[in-house]
Amino acid sequence: MSIKPADYDLRELRRMATEDEPPLELAAGEDEQSAEDLLRLGQREELLKLQTKLLASGGLPEKPYLTDLPTRYGAEVIVFEWLDFLIEKSGFEHTGNALSYYADIDWVSDGAYESLKSYMYGFSETDRFGSEGPEPLDTSDHVLSLIYIARLASL
Repeated sequence: MSIKPADYDLRELRRMATEDEPPLELAAGEDEQSAEDLLRLGQREELLKLQTKLLASGGLPEKPYLTDLPTRYGAEVIVFEWLDFLIEKSGFEHTGNALSYYADIDWVSDGAYESLKSYMYGFSETDRFGSEGPEPLDTSDHVLSLIYIARLASL
C-alpha cells in the first residue's frame, strides 16, 4: 500500500516516519510565533534573492528604488497586499506616516508615494482592530515594506 502525502496532515506523516519517537507538542502561542518567524525569514530570503538577481544584472538600483507603480495586474495585487498588511497592523495614520517616511528616505519617489496614498484611501479601517487598537510599525515591518518595494521595482 502506498502512502499519498496529500491524504495525511503533517503531524500524521511525522508520526508515521518516527513511530518510536513521541510527536513534538507546541504550546498555542509557540505555533503562531514560529509561523510568524518562518514567514519573516522567507521574506528576507526573497529580498536576498532579488538583490542577488540585481547584482548579477549590473548592480543595485539607485534611489528611489520605486519610481512609479508598475501598471501590470500582478503589481496591483502586490500593492493591495502590502497596504492591507500595513493598515491591518497600524491603521491609516501610521500607514500614511510610513509611506511618507519611505518617500523621505527615497525608497519610493514622490509620484509612487502619491499613487500609494490613492490606493490607501480605497481601504476601510473599520473593524480591523481589537481592544488594543492599531500598533505602530516596528523594524521588521519596515523590512517587510522594503521587500514589497523590491517586488514592485523588479516588475
